[in-house]
Amino acid sequence: SMLASVLFGLAPALESSRSAVSSALKANAAIAPRRGRRLRSLLIATQVALCAVLLIVGGMLVHSAIRVLHMKTGYDDGRVMELKLQFPQTAEYTPAHEASLVRQLRTRLTATPGVQEVTSGRAPDDGDFEAARVALNGAAPTRRNARGFFYYAWVDPNYFRTLGIPLLSGEGFAAQSGAAEGEAILSQAAAERLWPGKNAVGRTLRLGTQGFENGAGKPTPDGRTWRVIGVARNTRGVLFDGSDSAKVYLPLPDADVQDYPILVRMRSNPLGQMNAVGAAVAAVDPNVGVEATTLRQMLKTTGPFMASAVAAAIASTTGLLGLLLAAIGIYGIVSYVVVLRTREVGIRMALGAKKRDVLLLILRESARPVVIGLAVGVVAAGGVAWLLRHLLYGLHGVDGAAFAGVSVLLLGIALAAAAVPARRAMRVEPMEALRYE
Repeated sequence: SMLASVLFGLAPALESSRSAVSSALKANAAIAPRRGRRLRSLLIATQVALCAVLLIVGGMLVHSAIRVLHMKTGYDDGRVMELKLQFPQTAEYTPAHEASLVRQLRTRLTATPGVQEVTSGRAPDDGDFEAARVALNGAAPTRRNARGFFYYAWVDPNYFRTLGIPLLSGEGFAAQSGAAEGEAILSQAAAERLWPGKNAVGRTLRLGTQGFENGAGKPTPDGRTWRVIGVARNTRGVLFDGSDSAKVYLPLPDADVQDYPILVRMRSNPLGQMNAVGAAVAAVDPNVGVEATTLRQMLKTTGPFMASAVAAAIASTTGLLGLLLAAIGIYGIVSYVVVLRTREVGIRMALGAKKRDVLLLILRESARPVVIGLAVGVVAAGGVAWLLRHLLYGLHGVDGAAFAGVSVLLLGIALAAAAVPARRAMRVEPMEALRYE
């Protein structure tokens, strides 16, 4: 703000200090100097370009946020809630005691009216990822032989049924939690990356977590060979580029269920079952706290979605304010140009020019910097959109609707702002304009 005040306050002062008295007397005799016109056109084009960038990117971010709320997640996010238990920090609550409480709570929840399935594991949009390098055919994963890193998740056998994730091939884990040790299920994206064009069922892999910051105290998949027994449909997590869809599912050991949330699938809207869930937790142990949320609500609180929503609000608000300033600036500059060209307008009309011709002349010259600014802004917005591609879901290229809509909006407002003062020139009488001082 200080820089803008000094710059735009100093520029006219310096210009006036260099002006001769004779030049000032002749200022209203003809059209403004060419250098002044170029400077005004440059300022208009720059302001329009910045407005275009902000409004186009803001529109794309808003479009992306809307698409996130309606995206196909690959699982039932509408009827499943996640329960995170908070155990008291006392000596009585050992891991074994906590695991026993979780099993009791799951049994009670299963018998609760309205509950369809209960399982343990992290939801796809939980955001608490665990990652590991993956090597094939029993080889220990290293930086050289790894096929990349994948996210892995510890889940109960009925995890896929609870979340409505179908198995595309193979079979699921054994009915007993943690019993199918050494067996793994891949997501479709993970299977295609590891064995493109081939059937992944029956093949083996190994995981290595060295160098990855996974949760302390959690089970690790290192040091054993995992045999693929099934391939599950892809699910979308919290990353808009879908990179967290490539996932390895491992059977959750029964002794570690207390470290993972409980997922409850309801027969209807889960929000109406919150009281019943709270009562079930209190019946098992009133000292245990619980944080309950639906998977759809979790999606709205993920980091990428919040960043996209906040960026959309900031860009759109700033763009609209810039658009208002641009419209005021265009109106002021065109008004100034009309005053300077009053004598010229009178001469043109005296020589036979129609009022419509005068209007089109002024609008055409006013629209030229606007169109140039729009062209620059559209190109710049494409570059900014590419930089923000990780915040844009479902928009892999430029958003044609945002580009076209903002372009038409800016051009329309610019022409409207220019048309009001331009119409004044049409009301000038030729002889009056020739006498204009």
